[in-house]
Amino acid sequence: MSGTVNSEYFDINYILLAAVPILLAAIHFLTPGTFQQALAFDHTRFKGYTLLTAAYVHASDAHLYNNLIGYALAATYTYALCLTVDELSWFRYTFLIHLLTLPILVNLISYAIFATLYPEAEPVSRGFSGVVSGLVGFLLVALYVFVRKRHSREVGYATGLITLLLLMQLIDLRYAGNFRPVVMGLIALASLLVLSPYFRGGIEFPDKEKRKYTGLSIGAVAVVSFILAYLILKLFPEAGAIIKDGAFTNIFAHAAGFLWGILVSIGVWVYCSYRPVG
Repeated sequence: MSGTVNSEYFDINYILLAAVPILLAAIHFLTPGTFQQALAFDHTRFKGYTLLTAAYVHASDAHLYNNLIGYALAATYTYALCLTVDELSWFRYTFLIHLLTLPILVNLISYAIFATLYPEAEPVSRGFSGVVSGLVGFLLVALYVFVRKRHSREVGYATGLITLLLLMQLIDLRYAGNFRPVVMGLIALASLLVLSPYFRGGIEFPDKEKRKYTGLSIGAVAVVSFILAYLILKLFPEAGAIIKDGAFTNIFAHAAGFLWGILVSIGVWVYCSYRPVG
C-alpha cells in the first residue's frame, strides 16, 4: 500500500484534519439551540438521522473543548504515524469512515445498553467523544502498523497487543481502585504468550548502524503509549466523576467507540493492503 507522498496528499489531509473542529465549532457557536436540539439523539424519540448528527452537537462549551482536545491529540498523532510509514491513503479512508459510521454504531450500542439495563432512563446523547474514542482505537492500530512496517509483523503484533492489554489494565485500575490479581494474571499470561517466540528464538540486538533507527522507534512507541494512556483516562473518568454537574459521561459509548475504532481501522487497513492495484 506504499506509494509516493506528494503535496496534493498533504493538502487533502490537512483539510480533512482542520475541517472537523471548524465544523464542530460552527455548529456549536453559529446555529440556534433549537437546531442543535433537533440533531441530538433522544432515546425516547428514536429518529434515525440523529444517530449520526448527535456526534456533531455539544451540550456546553466545556463539552466541545474537551472533545476538541481529545480529537487533536488522537488525530494528529495518528496522522504522524501514518505519514512516517507512508500510509496516508489508509489514514484518509479510515478517518472518513470513522466520521460517518462510528456515531451510528456507538449510538446504537448505547441505545441498546440503556434500553436493556436502564429502561427507566431517558438520555439524550450528543457529543463527539464516541468518535474521539474511535480515533484512540485508530491510534493504537496505527502504532501497530508503524512498528510492523519499520521492523516486522511479529514485533508490531507484540507491541500493539501488549499496549492494548496495559490500557485495559489501566481502565480496570481506574474502577477497581487497585490491581486485581485475576486481571494482572490474565495480562501477564497474554503478554508471556506474545513474547514467548522471542524467548525461544532469542532476541536479535541491532548493530551500531541500526541502533539509532531502533531508538527512534522506541521513543515513538513510548510517546504514543503515553498519549493513549492519557486519552483513555480522560474517556473513562473516576466513578465519582461519571455524573458531574448534572452531566453524564457515557462510558458505554466510549468503550464501544474504542472497540469499533480498532475493528474498523484493522478492517480498512487489510482492505487497503490487499486490494488489487490498477
